Amino acid sequence: MADYSVTTCRILSEAFRSADVLRPMCVGRYDPGRELTCEVTGVSPATRATLRLEVGKFVGGGFAGQVYRVKVLSVDGEEISGIEVGGRYAMKILIPPSNFSRKFRDAIYKIGFQGDFSLQVNPSAARAGAIWQKLIRRGAKIRFGTEEAVVDVMGTFFDETLGACGEISEWIEGRNWLFEVDEHLGRHRANESDPGRIGSPEYWAKKEFMAGMVRLFHDMGAPELARQYEWWTAKSQPNVLKRLNADNDSDPVAGLTAVDFRAGLALLPFLPMSPADFKLILKGIARGSLVQFDRGSLEQLRRFIDANADQFADLRDALDELEVCERAYRNSLPDITHHHVRLLYDGELWSGILDGAVTGWRAKGLVDDAAERRLRRSRFLTVAFAVFGLTGMLSVAAGVAVLATAWSAGALGWMWGAVAAGLILPVPIIFRWLRKLTGRGDLRRHYAMILTSGNYLRRAFLAHVSETLIGWHRGKRVSASRARRLLARPVQFVIHTIFFSWMPAKLHRLLTDKKYDAEKLRYYFVRPIHLYFNEHDREQWLRDMVAGGRKKHMLTRDDAEHILSRIKEPFIQKYLKSLAVHLCTLPITQLVAAVVAVYGIIKFNMSWDEAWKFGLGVFAFFQLFPISPGSLARGFYVLYLVIRERNIKDYNIALFLSFFKYIGYLAFPLQMAYRYPALARFMAGHWATEAVHIVPVFGEHGALMEHGVFDLFYNWPLTIRRQMRERARRRAELRTRIWHVIPIAIVAVALFGVTDFICRNVWGVLPTLKNIWPAAILLPMLVGVATTLGAGGAKMLSRVKLTMVAAAITAAGYTAVHAALARFPALGGGQPGAVEIINNIEIDVLWNLFIFTVVATIATLLTEINLPEPKSQNHL
Repeated sequence: MADYSVTTCRILSEAFRSADVLRPMCVGRYDPGRELTCEVTGVSPATRATLRLEVGKFVGGGFAGQVYRVKVLSVDGEEISGIEVGGRYAMKILIPPSNFSRKFRDAIYKIGFQGDFSLQVNPSAARAGAIWQKLIRRGAKIRFGTEEAVVDVMGTFFDETLGACGEISEWIEGRNWLFEVDEHLGRHRANESDPGRIGSPEYWAKKEFMAGMVRLFHDMGAPELARQYEWWTAKSQPNVLKRLNADNDSDPVAGLTAVDFRAGLALLPFLPMSPADFKLILKGIARGSLVQFDRGSLEQLRRFIDANADQFADLRDALDELEVCERAYRNSLPDITHHHVRLLYDGELWSGILDGAVTGWRAKGLVDDAAERRLRRSRFLTVAFAVFGLTGMLSVAAGVAVLATAWSAGALGWMWGAVAAGLILPVPIIFRWLRKLTGRGDLRRHYAMILTSGNYLRRAFLAHVSETLIGWHRGKRVSASRARRLLARPVQFVIHTIFFSWMPAKLHRLLTDKKYDAEKLRYYFVRPIHLYFNEHDREQWLRDMVAGGRKKHMLTRDDAEHILSRIKEPFIQKYLKSLAVHLCTLPITQLVAAVVAVYGIIKFNMSWDEAWKFGLGVFAFFQLFPISPGSLARGFYVLYLVIRERNIKDYNIALFLSFFKYIGYLAFPLQMAYRYPALARFMAGHWATEAVHIVPVFGEHGALMEHGVFDLFYNWPLTIRRQMRERARRRAELRTRIWHVIPIAIVAVALFGVTDFICRNVWGVLPTLKNIWPAAILLPMLVGVATTLGAGGAKMLSRVKLTMVAAAITAAGYTAVHAALARFPALGGGQPGAVEIINNIEIDVLWNLFIFTVVATIATLLTEINLPEPKSQNHL
């Protein structure tokens, strides 16, 4: 986060502590430099010690939890295997840093298992997951030849501050896959004995490694955990990293390590969240597992261990503990789809469920120690507290049902419906607050003091302000300086809360931070102009991008040094100037769309309802149409360079691609692929992946979509270029054929004539192209396909010319047939005058010529692009 300030968060935290309120501070995550004390239990052996840790870096977080790099400052107690003072480790705390992610994850889990997210609140579940990982690591040694194929997990703990279980594991200095140049996209390795000869070695190595990991999971009885490494979830690829110390190894498989064994989202049978989930749901149903998360088969695991007894001799105690933890974990949830009829008669199961519920409430801070003891002594109170928790949601469901009924009956208008919804939606929040108040003595004392002491009310408000501002600053709603200013000016904070805090974070900041607005305006409108005219700024821009590429492991050190060593070369400077022009053209499409939308709304005096629909339609059209005002401006700039320099050789690819939206962003990287391959590959990867990262979940760095976009915009054009060159080389040995254009056009005209004849005798009038649009598209496409396939040894440009000739003949012939049919009566005795007579034959032939030529040419180009790999002259 560029403008995130740890110092500001510390100042705000200190302000909360200085308020001296009776409730603890709500903490979402830790900042670098924070010291933690954890009671850690080793995975195997299960020794215990108190660890003092220093947070070095917040790595990130997802639905499963948040990850940090930590340093062990001291160990007090028994020795924990793998943990040493001064060592760096990964710490994962199983609660997301984002409130939205946490609520979504918990809601999905509650639907599937009717309880709180167990990995967060149930130490038995966290222990079971860690032991599974330890055993699978040993299985990886058998299957892959090394335990390093799976990251090691050392211990588990419970974090009282965040209210979640956590684990300490091996810190991996690793990276995701490199973006590799692949002119043979889609083709696998030539053979297994020579890995990487053809294709993208790291891509295929990771895919095969993950497939092997999935097989290992199934063999060891953990099919649901295998979802973490299913390729076609399209989001599992970042779960495998390549160790940096294996970068120089020629084997692309070397150093690959599975690093994530904690599922984040349950898989519901009616809610697949990825392409692979459809298959996994069916397989789960076949196993009798309707809802899937992390359930394994202990019987199958024991069979695997017994078959490899010598390898697991030192982990037998861990297996025994796993069986105990699994039983406690599974029996702590109602889990209707797995327990089903047991819920009707099994008292021991219900005892475990109620105990698990109390454990979860305590972990999440709904009850304190005293309330926990009371609940564990009384099953009636436990059930009552659980029912109280359901009351809020049931009230909302009932209210929504009443509102829907009243709305459908016409008894409720927009205004009163909105008022009623506004009264209903806060109900769950109120009930949750009342529930916390019931279960926690510190909150009862806190609110009692608020009601009885003006001084405490002031301090409580200050604590609320500082706590809220930390979240706002981390969410990029306010800058560091504004957060400190709002802390000192409570009235402004209240204004922000009432009028802006419910808005999206970016809009909140845009409306309240003039400095932020000015920076954004400079970035989008002034910076590109500076880059175009200032050579030093352009060079620094490239240096910054290269530094970012090194940090993200998109560039090797040698490639980075090579790029920077050639930064003064004329073509590099020309390329950077063109990138600056590209940045200048980015807002053009949106500005034109806004002008068109406003003009249309004013011109046709649209109502509010019509106006927003029209505006959305205009913006959607400009976004979806392959050529836009911005892309036209970029294309004409490249055309200007070609004319000014009288040099088409250096622009032959960019000149064509620049006119197209999206793919035109990569026109110059593709143009540079031959002369500067490292820079071209990096820039293509940089632009393509930055665009895809806006996609939630699937656009994650290192996921399949990122690599797919890079392949689409970089490797696919290179593959097509290679195929076309190879095809041209082989076609040079063939004789050029042109006579086939005539019969192709005759057949197309005949088919058009039959279509007109049938339509005239069914409708009584001749059709226009609009009436027979499927034929108007399909037949010219077939003309283009047939022309290029039958052109023999003709070069590419000649094939396009032949296609245009065939399309022109078809257009002229069809116009003549259309005019002739208009002068003859229809079947059944109709008069010629009853049929539409063509009065503007010149206009018709021009329209036909334009449409047929464009469609046929596109079909020819698409055919050439999608022809299979040239293998023999028979395929040419």
